[in-house]
Amino acid sequence: MFSSLPNFTELRDLHKRANDLLQSSQVQQALGQHHQEPTTTSVREISEASLEMLDLSGITREIHSLVKEHLQELQHTLRRAKFEAGGSDFEAQMSAHGLYRKKLNKELAKCLRTIKGSKNKYFTSDLSLIDQNLIVVVHVLREIRRATISLVESLLNLLSFPTTISIVHSQRSLSSSLASKFRRVNCQRLLERCDSMEVRMANKRLEEVEKTMEDVEVELECIIRSLIHTRVLLLNIVNY
Repeated sequence: MFSSLPNFTELRDLHKRANDLLQSSQVQQALGQHHQEPTTTSVREISEASLEMLDLSGITREIHSLVKEHLQELQHTLRRAKFEAGGSDFEAQMSAHGLYRKKLNKELAKCLRTIKGSKNKYFTSDLSLIDQNLIVVVHVLREIRRATISLVESLLNLLSFPTTISIVHSQRSLSSSLASKFRRVNCQRLLERCDSMEVRMANKRLEEVEKTMEDVEVELECIIRSLIHTRVLLLNIVNY
């Protein structure tokens, strides 16, 4: 059901390579020259792509925080749960979580539509008209763009749980398949059978989910910082 998360290490390396290239005197000169020529489409597209990636990453960070908060509240509810079958307090709280989850799903669906629309946009410049140094930058930023969109889609798919809560059951690397990394806990089943052992197991798994989400949060912050750096470098060159 879930796609694989991109390799975060590879993504960081791509960002570093792009930023190193943008800081080199050779590439800065090439970008500056093309900015003064009629064929400035590539420079504009690079700049627009970096801004688009910042916007999408920022949206993902906000949604990530909302879902993380929701899971923490759910975990707190389970910890305080009274284990009498059909307990009204517990049932009411779980119903409230279900309603909020539906609201989150609508936001996630909206984000996915935005991302899928942006995925069909590609650089259209004729690379044969561009300096070789600039071509390298274009290629690197294209790869960053593809990897970042893939990351955003994977994260939103991961957080877009329909009627169940996706939970971690292993400590495999972040680049492993999400399908083999996540299991489900059916909330309706918890309502019907408030078994203390089952609730404890759910809590343990939610703790593992929280740890994984914290790791992803760190990677998201790293991506956003690198994209901001890329954006600043491009603006400095284009506005020179």
